[in-house]
Amino acid sequence: FKGASRSAPDPTTMTAASSAAAVSNPAPAVKAASRCPDDMVFINGGSMFMGDLDLPNARPPHKVTVSSFCIDRHEVTAGAYDACVEHGNFLKAPQDVHFADVSDAQRAAFGELCNARRDGRGNHPANCVDWNMAENFCKAPGGRVADGGAQLPTEAEWEFAARGSGQKTYPWGDEAPDATRLNACGAECDAWFAAHHLTTRTLYTADDHFAGTAPVGSFPAGATREGVLDLAGNVWEWTADFYGPYGGEAAANPKGAESGTERVVRGGSFNGSMSAWA
Repeated sequence: FKGASRSAPDPTTMTAASSAAAVSNPAPAVKAASRCPDDMVFINGGSMFMGDLDLPNARPPHKVTVSSFCIDRHEVTAGAYDACVEHGNFLKAPQDVHFADVSDAQRAAFGELCNARRDGRGNHPANCVDWNMAENFCKAPGGRVADGGAQLPTEAEWEFAARGSGQKTYPWGDEAPDATRLNACGAECDAWFAAHHLTTRTLYTADDHFAGTAPVGSFPAGATREGVLDLAGNVWEWTADFYGPYGGEAAANPKGAESGTERVVRGGSFNGSMSAWA
């Protein structure tokens, strides 16, 4: 994929949004508008070579075919998640971070970046949520779809939405990531880390104007051909799959490893410093 990185997020990232996908049967693109819920984009099914030769945990590239599906145009917002808590079917998103081996200084700093119930951040992505919370938001009534029944995208669906059949390096194409295409780590991120007595690396030297998360859809230059936004940067996105090594055989609608202790996240985040994350 856009580097086809399948690695776990850097511990300092502590964010992941639930980018929901509602799977449908293959259908002509002309019917796309009527087949998808509001603010979802129709992805016409097809084949791709999933994976990447240059990244050890994305080898081997292998042929995958996916059926047509719908995917969120942008990341689920903190405001949308917070509002759904009122239905009684959803655990309230935390305002603190709980990743492994976090220091007190990191916890204090990164907790500021959790968006739930923060003034002015309702249109920022839902973050600081675990996989179960993201999955439940997609599936349960009153969540992503009023009647329920959406789901997290499989890793294959996510990569096909972002990369298509033509093996693009990034959602927008093959041009290198920069401050116009995604919210990753630039001068603004470096300054935020320094102010909190922490260190980081940067992906680019320019300032993208968002030290933490950005309102969803803030980087239209990074959209896919179909108009899906923020697949690179802003927050890591959960997929439905358990993390595990790729096989080399062709597959149709694969669902990842049969079991495991970790789930696949994709796309990188606001503090992403490696192009492979994107």
